[in-house]
Amino acid sequence: MKQGNPFALLKASDYTDDQINTLWVEIGSAAMNQIIEPKSQLSKLILGGKGSGKTHILRYYSYKATRLRNPQQNGIEILNREKFLAIFLRANGLDASRFELISDTPAKWRQAFATYLELRIVESVLDAILDVRQSAKNESFDDKAFMQEICRVVSDPEVLALQTVDKFQSWVQRIRVDIDERVNNAAFIGTLELRIPFSVGALCLNLRKCIEVWHPRLRGLSLIYLLDEIENFSKQQQQVVNSFIRYAEGRVTFRVGGRLYAMKTHATMADGEENREGSEFKTVHLDDILRAFKGYPEFARKFVYKRLTSVGLSENDLGSSMGDFDPSRHFAEVESGNAYQSFLKSFITEGQETHLQAFETVLSLWRQNDDRGNLNVSAVLTALVEGFPLLIQKLNILCFCKKASRPSDARDVANEIRESAVRFLDGVAGKKDSYTIAYGHYAQDLVAQLCRDYKRSRGVPYAGFDTFVRMSCGNPRNLLIILERAYAIAAFRNEDFIKGSPLSVNRQTEAALEAARFVFEQDVILGTETEVVRESIARLAQLLRTARYSLNVPEVSPAVVSFADSYLTEPARTILRAALNSSFLFELSEGRPARNSQALNRKIQINPILAPRWGLPIARRGDVSLSRELVNAIFKPDGRREFDMLLGALEYRWNNPFSKSRALVGQTELF
Repeated sequence: MKQGNPFALLKASDYTDDQINTLWVEIGSAAMNQIIEPKSQLSKLILGGKGSGKTHILRYYSYKATRLRNPQQNGIEILNREKFLAIFLRANGLDASRFELISDTPAKWRQAFATYLELRIVESVLDAILDVRQSAKNESFDDKAFMQEICRVVSDPEVLALQTVDKFQSWVQRIRVDIDERVNNAAFIGTLELRIPFSVGALCLNLRKCIEVWHPRLRGLSLIYLLDEIENFSKQQQQVVNSFIRYAEGRVTFRVGGRLYAMKTHATMADGEENREGSEFKTVHLDDILRAFKGYPEFARKFVYKRLTSVGLSENDLGSSMGDFDPSRHFAEVESGNAYQSFLKSFITEGQETHLQAFETVLSLWRQNDDRGNLNVSAVLTALVEGFPLLIQKLNILCFCKKASRPSDARDVANEIRESAVRFLDGVAGKKDSYTIAYGHYAQDLVAQLCRDYKRSRGVPYAGFDTFVRMSCGNPRNLLIILERAYAIAAFRNEDFIKGSPLSVNRQTEAALEAARFVFEQDVILGTETEVVRESIARLAQLLRTARYSLNVPEVSPAVVSFADSYLTEPARTILRAALNSSFLFELSEGRPARNSQALNRKIQINPILAPRWGLPIARRGDVSLSRELVNAIFKPDGRREFDMLLGALEYRWNNPFSKSRALVGQTELF
């Protein structure tokens, strides 16, 4: 593969406006309207995890990107059609930390920052409207009316004498550069001296009126400020943005993008008066929208196609146009037909019975504790395994663990399960048959167990494009991380799975493992909490792994836990919040009803992209319910010793389904 890696990771802020347009994949008007709502007069906070597409979405709606998409139209025609002018500004590009010197009064520095931010916004708006005029040379623009509106809010004598928008732009740039120099010098002289020629908000919040009188076809135009990476502003600086939002009063609106943890405050500059959700702003959680977006698989298909063509691959290279492109053709999949027999035979020698050892031990212990001697271990084993494929043997054993309660009934239960398995294999059992349902639920968990039982060299397989789409969980960047590793691994071995044979299951699994390692170990930095959060995630994963690989799997595809919010101590709550903000974990909105009340418990899922690190499922069905003691042992910083004790009790319970020991009964309150 001679071309560069089409899935290489780049920050959206590093793309040009042309690349933003080229790589853009539409997710549907309904979803986009829910996210950006360009016609809404209520400002919005658009929060999302790393790679969720916040920056890409904001930049796509900016005037610069919109203009590039419509080269045949002038600016007036574009704005007249769109009905809004959106200006994009990165918080990170302001070098806001310069305004955080502690050698002077905080109020003065906050005022300086407010003025500087406002000038940057105004400068960007002026750049846009001057481009509009440049592109529409046959249109007439009323600079005099524009400046009359400006002079209503700016009292500077120099501004009062200006007659054109171009001259006003030069004035704005000069004032902004002057502030730049004074702020930079203040780091050395210890003081900041500024003359502010207008009140905070007077310019940027009134520009819409100026634009409306500038050209008649721009009347009614919405003016939107797209401010990205708000987490890079300090608490005091966010108060400035909050003040702009509060006092805009529909004249302009803001779309503020940031990470899940971005907002440090909702207070304004007015003695800490706070903006209220639903009144001054509305919050959109982008991750929740994308995870629930039913069209995400189709989005992913087009997303991959555009990535491939961006490095020069043609329709001939890919064998299809975007409309017919099927990425799954380039990725081999685990053969799941006929109870996975072909796949299992690739690493299990016929005649091996490693997978039966734990069950035989448990049955023998049950027989020893049977005073009446009713349990015939040999008969039970024969009924459950003789003549069946390996996966069906495992499923029969699991069904037996869940159904058998008395030694005297064990043989009858085993025979009933055998009959159900025979009907299933003969194709007689219907879709709603309990055995058919059990197979659908537990097959992948049991395949994972067989991979562990027989020490498959690559461990649990993670393969197939659809698998990678599910692992990305609505986050395009996560999909890129997996595909980037897959492409790099193939290129290193001189394998071209784009033009040649599909990438093997083993190569894909290697890529998935490397992606999980990268996300967990390198991609997230949380400051002092980083290692504590990782340790908590490792404990949670250890719990879920123990559940998945137990003899009596407690829940289908265990990747989710549930617990009452009231269980959390403050230290545990802090770490859980950090884990959610880092997207190591997701909170599921539906919750789970508590067993003894109508209250909804919190449901937390481990990010599926991390699943290969511990051999966990990427799908989610059941959830493991946690006790107060266990949830705090997982998430509190010093919980390792307590966690190990609690997990040991659970591991015994899940692997000894017929035990009635007092020690085990004493732990039932854990779940």
